[in-house]
Amino acid sequence: MAAVLDQGVKNFTDILTNPNSPSKLSYLLYPGLLITILILPAYRFVLKDYHVFLALGPGGTPKTFPGYLRVSYLRLFTISDPFRPPSLAETVFPTNGYLRQLPQRSGPRPTVAGIAPHRQLDQKCTAELHHVLRDGLHKLAAAFPSLIRKGSSCFEKQGLALFLSACTQSAPPNDAAHPGFSHLNPTCQDTGEICHLHAMDSSMHLTLHPLDISIVLSAGWGERHPLAGKYVHGKELLPSGFVMVYAPRQESQVETVMEIVKAGAWWVGGVDLAKANGLGGDQ
Repeated sequence: MAAVLDQGVKNFTDILTNPNSPSKLSYLLYPGLLITILILPAYRFVLKDYHVFLALGPGGTPKTFPGYLRVSYLRLFTISDPFRPPSLAETVFPTNGYLRQLPQRSGPRPTVAGIAPHRQLDQKCTAELHHVLRDGLHKLAAAFPSLIRKGSSCFEKQGLALFLSACTQSAPPNDAAHPGFSHLNPTCQDTGEICHLHAMDSSMHLTLHPLDISIVLSAGWGERHPLAGKYVHGKELLPSGFVMVYAPRQESQVETVMEIVKAGAWWVGGVDLAKANGLGGDQ
């Protein structure tokens, strides 16, 4: 068998290197063979990569081949290290974050893939635990009806998301509801989206203060989105503080995730939900 393969390789090499080969048919096939050799591996890679894109489930990008090509183009602009927090720029105010510390997440980080969608591939929670997490978001919105509203994610055009209410977004800087804040930090076309939950993997995306991102990363609870803070053709695709928070694996971890959500509300809207009684929370 090895001898047959070796002879086949030799014959093929002769065709490529000797245009005067007596086999005119072989000579005529030369361009087609060359194109096949060059294109077939690329075709197989694209086909496999396209199916990986489809397997990530619904997201902000249409599940079509043009959608895949768009995401593939955006790979050229991704950040080099999703586990390195953004720098604390001089324009960031306040300079302190919301979180003081988080319990360390045990075990290795989950495998994460994609850009749009950007999803957690393993270490997913159970359907029951997903319901607990989703219920926690509903309860948070119900506890602060004049501060938070529910809707579909502006980033992904689907999925449960929490937003600042209209009255919170229009509040003037440095008023009683936002002490010490010089401005709000709007997200996704100024909608004030605080977070959104992914039904497929129970992970979340939300926007945080740079120092809070550092705490989330160091505690093993998340990573930055590949396009966080990146500009393409003069347009910022996502806020620099846009992060994924991993799915909780047990019910006690839901509390940790919800604390990170509160940090998102604080950064996006200047509202400390832990101290919000009398500022929109139910009495």
